[in-house]
Amino acid sequence: MVEMGEHNRTGDAALVRAVRLLDQGDAEAIPDRLERVWNALQDYRRGSPHSAEMLLRWLLKNMAGSTANTERVRRYPRVWDILGAVFALVPTISLAKSLADRRFVGILQQTLKEIAAPQEEEVAQNTGTDSDVDMADASPLESPGNPRKRKRTDPASFDLKIQSQVAGCLQTAESVFDALRILLSRCEQESLDGPVAHRMGAEHVKSLFAVSAAEIMGILVPWLTICGFALDKNKAGVVREQSSWVSTWAAFWALHRQSAADASEVATHLSGTAFRLLGKLTGTSRQTQPGMDVAVQDRWAKELRLFLSRNLILPARALFLTNGSKEVVQIAVDMSSAYAHITFPVLFDLVSKSPLEFGGKTSRKQYEAWIQTVFDAIVHASKNINRENRKLALRAIMEMAAGRSTSLSASSLRAVCKDYAIGKNNYDWSLLLSIITLNPDVFLVTEEGNRLLEQALEKTRESDPLDAADSEEAGRFIVRLADGYAQARDLSTFIKVWLKHLAPIKAKAGLPPLWAQQELDETVAKLIQTSLNSNQLVDILDWLSSQTQPSEGTARIHILEAISSGISQEEFVDAANMKTFEGTLLEKYSKKDLPAVSACRWMVAAKAISRGTLEEAGQIWSQVRSDIKSVLRKSPVDSEGTFAAFKCCVATWLANHPGGAYEDDAATLICSFAERLEEDGDSMEINLSDGGIPVSKGTYVSWILSEAPRVLSLLVEKNDHIPKAVSSLLAIPRTEDAGRLEPVLAACRLLLDRESSSNDQKLMDTLIETMISMIHTSKSGRLWPQTKTAIQVLLGVPTEVLSRTQREAAMKSLVSHLPGESDKPDAIAPDYWMSVLSLMVKLMRRPTFYEGMSFSHLESIGRCLLKAHNRSNRRTREGVPADDGSGSSGAFKSLQQLAMLSIRQMASGNPEEREKSYLEEAASLLQSPCQDSDVSRIVLLQAYISTLQASPALETLEADGLDLNSLKNHLLQLTLPIIASKKRNGKSFPALLIALEALSDLDREAVRQVLANSAPGLLKTSDSLLENGVKAGWGIRIFLANFFPEALTSPLRVRMSPETSTAAEQEDEPRSSEPAATLGKTALLRYVDAVVRSADEETKRRYLQELLLEDSDGPDVLGRLLVIYRLVQHLKGSSRPLASSDQFDLSQAHSILCGRLMRIKAPAPFLLTSKAIHLLLDQNPASMTQWNIELTLCTVSTISLQPSTQALIAESPNIYPSLCRLVEMIIKRHRKRLDGHFHALITPLQSLIRLLLSRPCTHPPTIGSSTTTAVTSISASTTSPEQTAQWEKHAKLFARLLTLVCEPTVASVSRHSHSHSHASGPLDSEKDRAKRYAGQYMHRVLAEYVRLQLEYVVPHGVREALEPGMYSVLDITGQDVLRSVNDAMDASGSVIFKEMYKMYQRFGKWTGV
Repeated sequence: MVEMGEHNRTGDAALVRAVRLLDQGDAEAIPDRLERVWNALQDYRRGSPHSAEMLLRWLLKNMAGSTANTERVRRYPRVWDILGAVFALVPTISLAKSLADRRFVGILQQTLKEIAAPQEEEVAQNTGTDSDVDMADASPLESPGNPRKRKRTDPASFDLKIQSQVAGCLQTAESVFDALRILLSRCEQESLDGPVAHRMGAEHVKSLFAVSAAEIMGILVPWLTICGFALDKNKAGVVREQSSWVSTWAAFWALHRQSAADASEVATHLSGTAFRLLGKLTGTSRQTQPGMDVAVQDRWAKELRLFLSRNLILPARALFLTNGSKEVVQIAVDMSSAYAHITFPVLFDLVSKSPLEFGGKTSRKQYEAWIQTVFDAIVHASKNINRENRKLALRAIMEMAAGRSTSLSASSLRAVCKDYAIGKNNYDWSLLLSIITLNPDVFLVTEEGNRLLEQALEKTRESDPLDAADSEEAGRFIVRLADGYAQARDLSTFIKVWLKHLAPIKAKAGLPPLWAQQELDETVAKLIQTSLNSNQLVDILDWLSSQTQPSEGTARIHILEAISSGISQEEFVDAANMKTFEGTLLEKYSKKDLPAVSACRWMVAAKAISRGTLEEAGQIWSQVRSDIKSVLRKSPVDSEGTFAAFKCCVATWLANHPGGAYEDDAATLICSFAERLEEDGDSMEINLSDGGIPVSKGTYVSWILSEAPRVLSLLVEKNDHIPKAVSSLLAIPRTEDAGRLEPVLAACRLLLDRESSSNDQKLMDTLIETMISMIHTSKSGRLWPQTKTAIQVLLGVPTEVLSRTQREAAMKSLVSHLPGESDKPDAIAPDYWMSVLSLMVKLMRRPTFYEGMSFSHLESIGRCLLKAHNRSNRRTREGVPADDGSGSSGAFKSLQQLAMLSIRQMASGNPEEREKSYLEEAASLLQSPCQDSDVSRIVLLQAYISTLQASPALETLEADGLDLNSLKNHLLQLTLPIIASKKRNGKSFPALLIALEALSDLDREAVRQVLANSAPGLLKTSDSLLENGVKAGWGIRIFLANFFPEALTSPLRVRMSPETSTAAEQEDEPRSSEPAATLGKTALLRYVDAVVRSADEETKRRYLQELLLEDSDGPDVLGRLLVIYRLVQHLKGSSRPLASSDQFDLSQAHSILCGRLMRIKAPAPFLLTSKAIHLLLDQNPASMTQWNIELTLCTVSTISLQPSTQALIAESPNIYPSLCRLVEMIIKRHRKRLDGHFHALITPLQSLIRLLLSRPCTHPPTIGSSTTTAVTSISASTTSPEQTAQWEKHAKLFARLLTLVCEPTVASVSRHSHSHSHASGPLDSEKDRAKRYAGQYMHRVLAEYVRLQLEYVVPHGVREALEPGMYSVLDITGQDVLRSVNDAMDASGSVIFKEMYKMYQRFGKWTGV
């Protein structure tokens, strides 16, 4: 303390000396003297404030005045740095006096005015080589690689010319704004928690700025101008505290003396600059300003938007809604018109986004009138700005209005269209699209609108094509126009307009692309049945048929195709199906027709045939048969019309099948056309897109497979084979190009995905037989693409479709690839064997006795797998397998499954000679000599033993000489060298795991006897693997837990984290017995089960105690919690609490978990811990004491009141239900423990409802609400429907808690009367007594609910979800108690409570009716 005091006196003295030296010397030495003062301030530690106050007065004295020296001092950044430091040192009382005496506000205004007007020309002149400014070796101002990473290193200059440049002004502004931020923050802090004298001083400082709005503008206007310079000119990188500039600026405005004219002052002085700045921050210009951090721009934009909404938009709206005043709006528009292309869209954005009044008397129509007023003012002001700016501004505003569906009057939109969208030689399609999106009536209601529409539509038919952007917008305009006519219930008129503009100017010319676009066709098709009735549709079809002009023929057919696509309901089909077709016959088919027109003609006929009756289909076919026949025989295959004619012929065949008059005729045409496709020399590639343009051979095939699979079935039925056009896809030549396989797989997926194809047995038989024939039976054929493709296809065929003959044929082809007994197996990649074994397993799941079936086939597969396995494990890392053995483990498991299926077939029922011969061969082969570490032999032995042990024919087989014990002994002898080996390398670890797993079906004692000496070595191997991060070590530990549990000292110290730890990552960590490797959830639970399977209850509790007392928040916390939860499951129905306090019991475990739950900040551990507590309360009620019950309730209450819980719920919505479930378990299972302690339940209920209702609200506040709340709501992000539904779900859970308390079940109160202290009659039920008891307390929850509705905005859906619970509380609460609750509330709460009680009496109270 003595040293600290001495240091303070030294720093104070140094500061005094530095201040006294300020008056010595001339003005040019001021920077050096100020630097000494700044250095002294760095060592100043809150000594006497007199020196700091003296420094403050000297600075302010030398900053006042109009001389050049005083201006230099005002502009010098170090002066303001020192002021900022002094603001934090001088007591607020003295500070306020000094600032007032030296007229600090005037100095500040003069400084801001000076730095807000930099000398641009001198900046340009000084960008060269000014020896006074730039040094020869100076670095450039910014790094082009990353300008924001560079700190400014050039010192501030005391030269007035340099200070007047933009860079100098920004340097000064940085220091000025930082000093003012320090001043305001200190005042705010002292006002809240400082001593009385300090609070008075802080208020005095604030009062210096408590001036009128017009006077405070002397600070705010230049400040905002400087922010604009910083955004435009700042390229010096990161500026100190720049993100707080706008918030500090807004804080100064909050200090001014408020009046009714504030909104006008803001509009007059700030709106233009603020709108422009906000437009740059939120518009595209922000992407061109690398000098400012994007995070700073985002914060500026947010705070500036809040300021303008609070102080300009909302007050202006209030004035308009109350007395119709437009003054503020007009001022804002006039002041911002200089940069209209930026400011006008910002103004409209703020107005259209301002929140509605929630619960007020203002109607939506009045709000719409307010937006309309602002829009009209903007449009009127746009007449006086240049054409380019006006175009940009109106486009942005109209796109914004269209995107938000803003309601604007048709007359104003019509005026915009007339004045700005449609000119003599200029059409703004962006404006036109926005206008028709907002209100199609602009063009449909008045004659002027019709003239404007006609002018726009005529432009779409002109010979000069529009550019790409205008063409897209014009096309969308026409589509919107169709929607507008449909909304006006006048779609018939649009069809007439469509015919007029779709008709080509010259006969036989192409259709105008904008009117023939596919999107327009689809839109009209969707609108037909919703906008017209059947009579209106018939009328418009008759009208179309009456239009016989030559140029209208092709247009009429196009429109009829669109109408035909939209007819599906029976009423419309009966009325218009034939009329649409008859309309196409008015124009006789000609080979010279455009392909698109021919396609429309045939598609109308195809749809009419598919929808009509058999008689109508015959009539249509008889009229188009000759033309379609000619098209299918002579027209090019790749023509759009040919493809449509093919569809029409297919529709005829399907309509006439079976037995129709024209079935054979249509089938013959299709078959002949299919032959034509087969003869076509084009390459076949499947086309999975909808069969459009361009049309190719693959288009036909893909359409048949995806849209008309029934046709393929009919073709197969008629020709007894798959058409070559389809089968040619499967005829892949011998090649290594994997890309050639994709069309085959795509075609087969289409066949198998369609129910009509998969149900056609003949088609499926043809496909399956084709695939089986593609499997080459030569040993080299297994690597051919045909074989791989066939295997993939057969894997996708449903098992029930495969016949026994087909299964046996496929198996015969597959086993032909296997090497003989004397052949050396080839090393083939495991992925090949995975697909082959998967197919074999699939085939053998049903009885499959293929020709030459032998157990030697399984042995051959095992040899091949062993070869591949040994090859893949050659790469080792310090004796650890590189891939953990997982690359081939799946193949060995598939081999085991295949062997079990094959043996089960032979050992089921009563084995006959064939089966017995197979099993004898298998036993002989399995007992034959093999090489060491033959993993495949171990796998086959395990499959053989496990299958026969479960076989019902075991006794019969043993009577015939089967010796299963000798096979078991042989399996033990095979695995013993692998397990007992002391030298292990990378190859042996997978074999070790397979050997250990193979022993799981053998007798436990036999295994223990044989491997007793190997247990220590296995444990050592397991620890070595785990330390190296290899998960295979857990397989060894599971084996030890099953057979040698005594070898594991602390078996449950496990770790499960997202990533596998390595030894290198834990070199710096303290050594522990805990293994380093992680473990999957399923394997972890299996391991825990193995450990505790034979453990007694005391051992299980000891394991639980070890885990709970080892408190860790590391990456293994999830694994430990999962083990704890599993142990609690194994301790189900445990005994009562132990008498001795030295022994660990479940009551103590519960207490530890509750304490840990309150500290957890992550969702997954929280939910797992909560489930463990819930499980203890549920399945071990006898072990829970009164302390545990109350601790659970206290834990829920504490967690609910923690501020971090809301963030936890936002991250995982399951947090709140988990808390509710804990309280629910107390109410259901431990209600008797609440006798005399019911108050312990009330606190968590109150905390839970507060947690429920205190979530961020997204509803807009009322106009009468506080300004802060209103502004906050503007920036609040709206919740998604999923979040709202989740909120209501949580409210229902809480309401369920209330009903459980107020309407208890018989089971929860059946044992609860003996502890009741209330006198009751012998006829009183347990439920009635429980209700009366709860009624004495539950009114507190009701009162809390009312109070929370005053603090937070509760959505309607949440209130509805809570009603059943609150009504149940009112049911059990007496009238006297309810009156006392009402009396204890304030006026607002009483209104809410009375309204709720009134609704309860009307809807919630049972009246006995």
